[in-house]
Amino acid sequence: MVRIDPNGKLRDLRLIRMENDHLSIDVLPEVGAKIWNFVHRPSERNLLWHNPHLPPARQAFGASFDDNWSGGWDELLPNDLPRPAPGGDLLPDHGEVWSQEAEWEVLEDSPRRGSLRFTTYGRVLPTRFEKVITLAQGDPFLRLHYTFTNLAPHPIDFLWNIHPALAITPHTRLDVPAERGLTDPWRETLFRGGTAFTWPLAVDRRGWQVDLSRLAPPEAALADMHYLTDVREGWYAATDQATGAGFALSFPRSVFPHVWLFRTLGGWRGLYTLILEASTGYPYDLDVARQRGTCGHLEPGAALEAEVLAVSYAGVAGVSDVKPNGEVVPAR
Repeated sequence: MVRIDPNGKLRDLRLIRMENDHLSIDVLPEVGAKIWNFVHRPSERNLLWHNPHLPPARQAFGASFDDNWSGGWDELLPNDLPRPAPGGDLLPDHGEVWSQEAEWEVLEDSPRRGSLRFTTYGRVLPTRFEKVITLAQGDPFLRLHYTFTNLAPHPIDFLWNIHPALAITPHTRLDVPAERGLTDPWRETLFRGGTAFTWPLAVDRRGWQVDLSRLAPPEAALADMHYLTDVREGWYAATDQATGAGFALSFPRSVFPHVWLFRTLGGWRGLYTLILEASTGYPYDLDVARQRGTCGHLEPGAALEAEVLAVSYAGVAGVSDVKPNGEVVPAR
């Protein structure tokens, strides 16, 4: 049975809850329709990370993302670093969606299925971003249907990242069907920026191989960022091998051909989480991505659609595949 409660509160924010027997999802429409909780109900484990020092709050458009990052699942669009848009106006830090209040409506509310639509509009770029989330009876996954529309009379280039901050432990294993990786120079304590590697073995500054599919504890005080370019298939999984519970994302590779791996294992602001970001391009500087031809592009009036599944699962030590229907195939 599916239930929707649109009248919840988190501090002074509206909280909309959608749940079935497998999942409980909380959405905060006043902060970009952030998915705040993604709870695997059989294990009572929230698969998303919360910043222990910073609760979610309404944001001024143009605010610093890092200084206000409460965790949960945000949408980054149409940029990461602040960069000029056509005409010279500045696109804000981490894009135009995360800090805005989303329009929302209930599309379906029945015991068999619940569906909600959230809509935001660009202020600098004339765009519309729609996210329809659907939970069906008996499903261990959330279905998300995205539509990004260019309302401008000119083409636009963009970076679009699906940005869930994951709850992790030193027992977490990452499975990504990637081959090539590239380290970003954001933090170079352990790795040298611009270094290419074969996933999951990155080469550190000493010349030693480091397995990025495994995580160090918080006391390691590490932080780094990598791009997994041109993944073979559109999925990834993060499994806590101590409990067998995990989070997986299935996404269309035709829209999101890359996965970013941002890690703060105690080494950035004392935080312990990571983000696996299905992305339309790289690097996080839109100007550089545009010059290299590694960003998204939309002609006037064009729309880009994507169907994504966010999957909860349990009882496995690793994942070898995530099917488009949400089936998680255990690793052997």
